[in-house]
Amino acid sequence: MTQIGDVLGPHEDVLDSGTPGGSGRWIAIAVVAVLALVGWNLLDSGPEQAVDRAVDSPAVDPPADRVIEPVPEESLPTDRADQLTFVDDAHGFLVQYACPLTNADASCPRRIVATSDGGASWEVRGPIPPHYAEHYYQLAAASRDQLMLIDGATLASIALSVDGGRSWRQLPVTPAEAAPAPAGATLTQSAHRCDQVCKTTLGWIDPAALKSHPLPSQPVAGSGDVLALPSMSSDGDIVVSSVAGTAGQVSMSTDGGQTWSDTRLEVPLVSVMSQQYVQVWAAGGGRAYAVVQVYDGVGTESTYGFRTDDGGLTWADLRLEGQAVGTGGVLGGELITTDLSGQIFVSSAGGTRWDEVGTVLGTVWLAQTVPDGPVLATMFDDDGEESYQLSIDGRSWVPVSLPEM
Repeated sequence: MTQIGDVLGPHEDVLDSGTPGGSGRWIAIAVVAVLALVGWNLLDSGPEQAVDRAVDSPAVDPPADRVIEPVPEESLPTDRADQLTFVDDAHGFLVQYACPLTNADASCPRRIVATSDGGASWEVRGPIPPHYAEHYYQLAAASRDQLMLIDGATLASIALSVDGGRSWRQLPVTPAEAAPAPAGATLTQSAHRCDQVCKTTLGWIDPAALKSHPLPSQPVAGSGDVLALPSMSSDGDIVVSSVAGTAGQVSMSTDGGQTWSDTRLEVPLVSVMSQQYVQVWAAGGGRAYAVVQVYDGVGTESTYGFRTDDGGLTWADLRLEGQAVGTGGVLGGELITTDLSGQIFVSSAGGTRWDEVGTVLGTVWLAQTVPDGPVLATMFDDDGEESYQLSIDGRSWVPVSLPEM
């Protein structure tokens, strides 16, 4: 168990412009994780090659009786979207909701919409199968045509589409032996029933073999009051977090989950303050970021940021406390964030200096499902209506016009 390492230099206001940070070239990766397994490797080929290999995979030719028939779409007022993913600079997917807010049982009709021009326009592909719309699920895109939905409730099945989300086939997934997660694997997090402290099993799915593997060892951060989704960098580093009393519990692995560096990131809590969330991003090359949000019963009181450059052995304090920031993701090893009033910032020097790169209208929330993936900015107006913009590099933004429901 390690403690926070060397503290960085004097405090800098996050809103002061610093040396512009270079945003790394975006790597085509799927939502939740890059699908770089057999038949799903995108990192060493172009889009067309990826399509050819994926189509040859035996996992995409299930029995005809396993075809999932599309269900009629409901005409409900909505303008909600999430799970943005791109497979190259032009082609990407979003999940659009057919209800303003998810129901108490998480049931909400949803559909796939796609773009072929970098997000300038979107077309409807088809509804998500009912089973996956009624439970938590993960969406991953391997190519312009091949999509996968993972049953996040039981991890017992996946749904595959080979026509860009227009139709789906459901396939069972078989539990298999523990194995290290290869770089680009689709990480999964299965939760066990719990009262106060929840324990999860971290693993990965091989879509070609239709098998799910637990990791060889489980991180300390796999239990806690509030669990965050695990983050995997394109080179295979894994980081996971949870709230653990007065600290953020962070675990990091650089060998596919065989060994872990476990750290408690203590933050000062006074009066009615409490930790509500710990978010982490694996940036690659042993670098990762952790952000601890502290609430005072009314709203966010402060945000604490930390960075490791040695695979989680030591962590440096980024001195974010007192700043009204809401960190949204990692691009090229640096953070992208907003001050919640619409100003967007990208860091340099490992999250210690900041460059303002643009402003969007309204209160904004940034979301990135995988490191170095596209960033979705959700903007809220005075009536609570949502609108969206997306960015691949964090510096140029494209308005998202969703199709009418």
